[in-house]
Order: sequence, then C-alpha cells, then structure tokens
Amino acid sequence: MPGSFQHLNQYYDHIYVLSVASAETRRNQFAERFAGLNYSFFFGADKNKFSVEEAAAKGIFSETLTRQHHRFGKTMKHGEIACSWSHKMIYEDMLAHHYNRVLVFEDDAVPDPAMVEKIPAILGEIPGGCELLMWGWDKNGDAGLNAAVKKFIYHIQHSLGRLKWDHTMIRNLYARPFSRHLKKAGFHDYTYAYAVTRSGAEKLIRLQTPVQYIADNLLAHAVSKGIVTGYITYPKVFLHDSLPDGTHRDSYIR
Repeated sequence: MPGSFQHLNQYYDHIYVLSVASAETRRNQFAERFAGLNYSFFFGADKNKFSVEEAAAKGIFSETLTRQHHRFGKTMKHGEIACSWSHKMIYEDMLAHHYNRVLVFEDDAVPDPAMVEKIPAILGEIPGGCELLMWGWDKNGDAGLNAAVKKFIYHIQHSLGRLKWDHTMIRNLYARPFSRHLKKAGFHDYTYAYAVTRSGAEKLIRLQTPVQYIADNLLAHAVSKGIVTGYITYPKVFLHDSLPDGTHRDSYIR
C-alpha cells in the first residue's frame, strides 16, 4: 500500500487528517494504517471547548438556517456543529495556504487494500472539472429497482410542500456511471475521506457561513443541487472504522 499512497502524495497539494487533541489513540491507529502517506493532523473544533450558545452568539452557527435546510426541520447536535465547523476550518486553511487541491481524512478512516492498489488508475480518470471526489462514502451508490419509484414519490412530496429536497436534488439523488472507477456523485453520506479543489472549497465555505449543514449533508446538498461538481470512487477506496458487529465506531469529532 505505501507505494500507492505515493501517488496521492504527488497528486494532492496537501493531505489533512481531521482530529481533536484528545484522540491520540486514533491518531496512532491512523499512522499505522496509512504508513507512506504524507499528511498533517488538523485539530478542529472540540465540542468540549465551546457551547452551542457561544457558537450562535458569535455568528459561527445558525440554528434557524439549520432547521430550514434539514430534511425534517431538525437542528444540529453539539458534536455535529463541531464536526461541520472543523471541516469548514480545513477549507479556510486550504485557501489561506493557496492549495489548489487537497485530500481530507477523518482520523477513523481505514484503507481497503484491494482498492488502494487502484489509486493510480483512479487518479488518471479524474476529469478536469472535478471539484469534489469522495474516496469514501455510503448510500445511493447504486440506483436499485425501487429508485425510480422512490424518486417519483419524492417529486410528489416536494410538489405538495412536504419535502424540502427540490426536483433537482431528487433527480440527482443516486450516483450515475462515468468511468471504470468513478461515478457522478449523488446524495451520499460521510466525510471521512474526500478531496476538494480550491473552487469547491470556496463554494462550500459560502454555503456553510454561518455553519448550517451537517458536514456530509453539506457535500450532498452542494453536489445534488449542481453547485459543486462531484464524483465518487466506485467502489469506495477508504472505509469507516467499524466495531466487530459492523457498526461504526463513535467519532471523537461528533
């Protein structure tokens, strides 16, 4: 795997690994799993170091906008605010350092050895207009037999004012074929492994000022609305750290 990671080192201007100061064990695990990758740990917002009220008072977070955007009108949990704010900090740091394209991991990412070997081929397939590439993701990667029915129902629900997703988002809900190892992105979960360009970061910052989207919902919204041009690797190259029963471990950031 280290040899394949060298291709990532060469392709990206910088590689961030999002963590918090208290997550030393997780950082050690990441270092073992990603030997050969050149990266720096980025300490984001720690939910134990600020209150929701403080974030709102300083204009960092807006509960009103969050409820407007959320599919069910919910606000964000304390840890979700920290996670979203942390990713926004990375975009801002990227622009401050004049990076054109960066790779972002959360510290609980895990490489899939079989797919890591395909990294050189994947990099060769990335189109010039790609602003976001999800190297790890979940849901809506395939449009199954019920996809058309589900989207039809969603279109009706939106027309009746019962669903906040608009017709464009519903049409773009599922990933679509593009190349051998890439698909045009749809509405996907997770932010534990993705790449973003400078133009993509600028758009995400505008959408997330103040913080108003859960981190992965921000990417999903931006892509499915056509604001950001996004793709997913197919299958995913990086996985989320899981417990023996297959459930994901709790995130320190969330």
